[in-house]
Amino acid sequence: MSQASKPVGFFGRLSARGMALGHRGFYKNTARILDLQSNDVLLEVGFGSGMFIKKYASHVSRISGLDYSEDMVKLASSINKDLIESGKAEFKHGNISNLPWGDNMFSAVVGIETFFFWPKPEEALREIFRVLLPGGRLVLEMAYNKDDGKDHTKTIEKHKLKLYSGEEMEKLLKKTGFSKISVEYYKSLWIPFKGHVVPKGMIVKAMKS
Repeated sequence: MSQASKPVGFFGRLSARGMALGHRGFYKNTARILDLQSNDVLLEVGFGSGMFIKKYASHVSRISGLDYSEDMVKLASSINKDLIESGKAEFKHGNISNLPWGDNMFSAVVGIETFFFWPKPEEALREIFRVLLPGGRLVLEMAYNKDDGKDHTKTIEKHKLKLYSGEEMEKLLKKTGFSKISVEYYKSLWIPFKGHVVPKGMIVKAMKS
């Protein structure tokens, strides 16, 4: 496991904070598409530092989070301490293919920079479909994707990613029951990497009818 896919220990926490800084453009674009309202019940899968929740989701009705790293659960819980103490938020350690929540619980589910790490994406999407309310929405953001025109061979080898095109995402989401699927692209500056520009980040949105 790389620190990108499962941040652990001191360096994992440091990496997560750095990624949160570098991901500001990713967060902003995702928040625009997700369009969270005060009555939303949100689930974030792979929340990392928890900074997206702190900055863009603290106004919603209820927040849950799931992460593969226990250290990220501790870090996000610390960063969002006020939300937890108020009873508004919970952060759990677990597997995306076996979500620890009941059916029809969330109006919105979001995954930022995580989908390309999911080992069993079809199983995971079916689980997300299960916990979404009818009419609920899923938003997945991926700075790395097959449509951005870049060679990601080294990154794929280093971090064990699996990249997707917009067309592949549409097919996968349809197969797992989603509808009203849209794919949008954005440009963003990735700060920690010497001004590296993400030329064509991908954001996919889908609904549970």
